[in-house]
Amino acid sequence: MPDEIIRTFFGFELPTEVPRRAAGLRTLVDDPKRAVRWVKGVNIHLTVRFLGATPRTAVEEIAVAVQSKLEGSPSLQVRIEGTGVFPTPTRPRVLWLGVTGDIARLQQLEESIHQVVQPMGFPREKREFIPHITLGRVRYPQKITPDVAKFLHAEYEPVDCPLQALHLYESRLGSKGVTYIPLATFPLMHT
Repeated sequence: MPDEIIRTFFGFELPTEVPRRAAGLRTLVDDPKRAVRWVKGVNIHLTVRFLGATPRTAVEEIAVAVQSKLEGSPSLQVRIEGTGVFPTPTRPRVLWLGVTGDIARLQQLEESIHQVVQPMGFPREKREFIPHITLGRVRYPQKITPDVAKFLHAEYEPVDCPLQALHLYESRLGSKGVTYIPLATFPLMHT
């Protein structure tokens, strides 16, 4: 029987204030064709490393190896503030909230995970790891690109986020959209 393939990623849960801020910011995007596919509030998180197609039987091996690598890693402190889009405001593909704070340590965490999973067959994405909170993805093609100008100039109360436990999630597509299911948790040491 072939091994079940699931989609996985490493990420952090965020405080409930983050989805609340996101809900208000969505209203600032002029999207008459409903081209933006918004992330559900319960799914808003900070992705550290996307693995993608993963054999279910490999999850335990990945979890054990990452746990060993991250042993003794300190918790992180980030702040969610600002807005942005990838790649450009005139042709946005991803709308996001900014992340500041322990960015260098967050990038080191991503590098540590990469060192573990790359030999297991999970190559690094071609794009540089830029910490952000994805709020929505724009579907193309359509004739009218959403106007993100108000979104890009929005001001909101920043949210301080202690990052104390990293999770390995399964991203499962169902009839009601995507559900993120924690498969393993990696506590970080309180500093």
